Amino acid sequence: MSSGSFYSILAGILLQLFGDDVLSLLTRLTTQDISDSFDVQKLVTQPHRVNMELLTFAAWILIVGILYILSLLALKFTTIRVVLVAFCFLPIALMLAFFIFRIPQLRADEVHKIQFFSTWKVGGHRGSAHDDIPENSLEAFSAVKSEGGQLAEMDIQITADGVPVICHDSNTVRVTGVDKDISLMNISEFRDLRFTGTNVSLPTFEEAVAHCVSNDLMMIWDVKNVDENLLKQFVIQIRTHNLYSKVLVSGFNPLDTYKVKMADPKILTGFTWRSWELSTTDEAATIPRFTGALHAIAQVLDVVCFGLARSLILPKFLGSDVIFYHVNDINKFLKSDAASNNIYVAGWTSNNPKEQTWLRDYVNVPFLTDNVGTVPKKI
Repeated sequence: MSSGSFYSILAGILLQLFGDDVLSLLTRLTTQDISDSFDVQKLVTQPHRVNMELLTFAAWILIVGILYILSLLALKFTTIRVVLVAFCFLPIALMLAFFIFRIPQLRADEVHKIQFFSTWKVGGHRGSAHDDIPENSLEAFSAVKSEGGQLAEMDIQITADGVPVICHDSNTVRVTGVDKDISLMNISEFRDLRFTGTNVSLPTFEEAVAHCVSNDLMMIWDVKNVDENLLKQFVIQIRTHNLYSKVLVSGFNPLDTYKVKMADPKILTGFTWRSWELSTTDEAATIPRFTGALHAIAQVLDVVCFGLARSLILPKFLGSDVIFYHVNDINKFLKSDAASNNIYVAGWTSNNPKEQTWLRDYVNVPFLTDNVGTVPKKI
């Protein structure tokens, strides 16, 4: 039998089996159904508007079409046959890589893990920075404690001479008025900086840790770029002050938290994530990061990241103890799924009193806020 006859028979069988269902689907579709179903963002944010039957049908058409073309090419080209074999073994290879390279999670009954998450309820995002208190300043960290919070989140950058310092942006222009990248400054230049309109200096990492330790304040170290020197500093500070139950290291880049856990498996780590992080620049996910084809590619990658984050595959691979979701993405089902996988859920960043009450009293997850003093007191 020729290959053409074989594929003709196969097509006939498929039409016999699924022809009526396909015809019924196509006759019910409207132009709006098609538009909504192939809008990547609506697929994640408004799934009720998506016709899943159409998407499933389109996916099968695409899969069968690709396999059909590859099969025809494989008859002639050895390279295509190799690609097909490799493609078939790819899921197995990924599964093996997951189990070989994953970092084992800390057990649920680890004392310092229980202490950290049973104590933390409300944390200050870059400290409790409001009114005239600059973000990521020692004053902002002190305000967290005085306003009833348990934890201060701080952002770590590295100077040109390798000294870790505290600042959210890689460039200091927004907080000091000096337009220069921290990675191009030495520590002397950094110490000369002052928060705009004040005589308050920006703290180094060591100063911030010492301040929080003396005030019995827990910390989240938000990392932007981890190098060997910073890893050593983390381990030194945590072991010197015995901060295993007081510090958690987190960031958007999974490689950074992976390195931290590799340096010391006892350190609590987290993975920070929000919907459409790769394709948009704002928390509301309304401002595109790219245009044209790049934007479409970023959206597709965001969907992949959503699957990896929501299924908890990525945090489990990283050995994460907590996953930070933007408050818009948190619900009780997510918390339940995470708990069954020995992972805590935390929210960033909530500044709405009703939302804060909902997170604390209904969902029962810890969260970060810009102003700890405005969080409603628990009755």
